[in-house]
Amino acid sequence: MNIRGVLVTLAAASLGVAAAPPEPAHAKHYLVSQHYGTAERGEWEAAFWNDVNFPEADHDGTYTSKHQVELEYGLTDHLHVAYYEVYTWDRAKDWERDEFKIEAKLRLAEAGQWPVDVALYTEYKNPDGPREVHSDELENKVILSKDLGPWNVVGNFIFEKKLNTHSDWEFEYTAGASYALTPRTRVGLELKETLGDADEFGWHRKDHQLYLVPGIYATVTPHLRLLAGPAFGLTRASDDLQLRSIVEVEF
Repeated sequence: MNIRGVLVTLAAASLGVAAAPPEPAHAKHYLVSQHYGTAERGEWEAAFWNDVNFPEADHDGTYTSKHQVELEYGLTDHLHVAYYEVYTWDRAKDWERDEFKIEAKLRLAEAGQWPVDVALYTEYKNPDGPREVHSDELENKVILSKDLGPWNVVGNFIFEKKLNTHSDWEFEYTAGASYALTPRTRVGLELKETLGDADEFGWHRKDHQLYLVPGIYATVTPHLRLLAGPAFGLTRASDDLQLRSIVEVEF
């Protein structure tokens, strides 16, 4: 696989949106940060997540891929639930069902009603699907967001724990800002960093990961939205390069 070719493909897919309508109010603005919006009551939405990871950017033979299919439903105008099926590919194992996930997200108020918009997020993961119940994980997020004219800023504070074990809670965060170039197209920049657990917290751990994530987010049709961009690893424990695209379909 040619990395330059993948980048060109992602950029080209984000063009041609001049005739598209304005973005929906709950549209995703980010690639790694959870946005504040939720699906409307009774609304279904599907999302297709595709990640290609290059632990060593100058060695194409190390790449792997991860693919998620998400089905989301709005229980109320402030609460939605979602189910994910996750599949992975690498040269050693070929295709494999990796995990399933169940998500719930609750907005605490309407956007702009509070000085900072706040949402709560929880996600149950079974990394081995039905094969090993003791691998279950729980991930919680506090989502903070603020619109400032054409700008949006967001922060996710993330707490994750393996269930059925005595492991500690692990912490990470994401932070980002996006800018509306047009009513239907945004560009953004994010940071994603792992912080460790209560016993080993900070930047000097061997597994410390930090990524810089630019992206473009475009409404292509009234029911189709595309997000794409690279993530650049900034520490030794990080992959050199990750490429992510998300296709959202509302129906």
